[in-house]
Amino acid sequence: MNTCKAAWLVLRANMFQLLVYLLATGVMAAMLGIGIGLASDGDDQTSAYEPPAASLAIIDRDSAGGHATGAALRSYLSFSADIVDIEDSTQAIQDAIATDYVDVIVIVPQGYTASFTKAARTQGTLPALSLAGSGNGTDSTGSAAARMLTIQINGFLGSLKSAMLADQDTSLAQAAATVAKARAESGQSVQVAAAAPSHAHGSSAAGSLTPSGRVFAATLATMLYPLMLNIAFIVIVIITAFNKPTTMRRVGVSAEPGHAIWAQVLLVCCGASAVVWLCCIGVAIACSAVCQGGLAGIGWRPLLFSLIGTFVFSLTVSALGFLIGQCRVSTAAMNGIVNTVTLASAFLSGAWLPQWLMPASLQAFARLLPGWWYVDGVYEAFGGQGSAMTGTPDIGRWAAATGLMALFALAFIAVGLAVSRFATRRK
Repeated sequence: MNTCKAAWLVLRANMFQLLVYLLATGVMAAMLGIGIGLASDGDDQTSAYEPPAASLAIIDRDSAGGHATGAALRSYLSFSADIVDIEDSTQAIQDAIATDYVDVIVIVPQGYTASFTKAARTQGTLPALSLAGSGNGTDSTGSAAARMLTIQINGFLGSLKSAMLADQDTSLAQAAATVAKARAESGQSVQVAAAAPSHAHGSSAAGSLTPSGRVFAATLATMLYPLMLNIAFIVIVIITAFNKPTTMRRVGVSAEPGHAIWAQVLLVCCGASAVVWLCCIGVAIACSAVCQGGLAGIGWRPLLFSLIGTFVFSLTVSALGFLIGQCRVSTAAMNGIVNTVTLASAFLSGAWLPQWLMPASLQAFARLLPGWWYVDGVYEAFGGQGSAMTGTPDIGRWAAATGLMALFALAFIAVGLAVSRFATRRK
């Protein structure tokens, strides 16, 4: 029996189902890859959190000081808070707090400017402003924005004291102008940033890769799912056909040894895997071609290394399917195993979720799967993930990831052949 021809006939009989699988998963991976690639475009992977602006009311009763303190507070805090006006009466203040009309109310008492000036120049204790609202105190009901505003008020008063201490002749209004100018020049803002770790080497600046290069890398990473699902489907179809009793009887009377027959079956599976690999590569190239930078923005070195890594992963998946097929379980069981492994690999490998966002315990488990090293190898071909993606391959890390995938493939083949031989002798 011509083993290769028989395997091809089995594959051709299921070609329509394979094409439907390949088209559906390929389109899904392409859309996801474009979204991830364009979302990561920019100088870095830093996301800045701007807290919501709190509402602030300033009641300045210091007519003796020319309302200088109130004016200084309004000028300084107008960039970080919404200034609102309320009536200077007990009822109006209570209503504003009770109805959450305002987050913080600052009351400047009579004579505050003079007291503040004296304390600042003599390094004494600054007089306190009257604060009311959700930002006052340390109770858990205060909003984060109001608490931040209270901190800014105290910081502003401290800066005023320093400015007036440095120049004994300056007034509070002049000191406030100096502090405001210094703040404008420093571009002070309150931000909380979360950034992807970078291990890029060399002189390339982070984020120098074009959008098309980022889309290509992200699309190749998300192609893990269609690669695993379709290649595993091919292997399951072929292995299931050869595990049928009628086929096994014909194999048993063949002059060829059993391991040679299974080697030919594996060869057909690898050839079909190469076709799936070419289709996924074509989709990734098409996605990057329509983005800014085009194909030229990918770079020939990252392209070459990523294609090699993807091809090695395709062979690894083919070897994994070969191993699963040798377990001689039902088709439904094999489909369940493949779907479970494929989904787990897609979630844990970093194809859908950045690897650096995973906790250390989850990363330790994910490293036991070849999918982790596939995604890692793809991004290392472009210099790393996130802000480290510069378009300059990290050859050492890429070679380590690709080598581990090759070792996975060899281990799967060896175990698969051993299981096949054991099952044949048992029968």
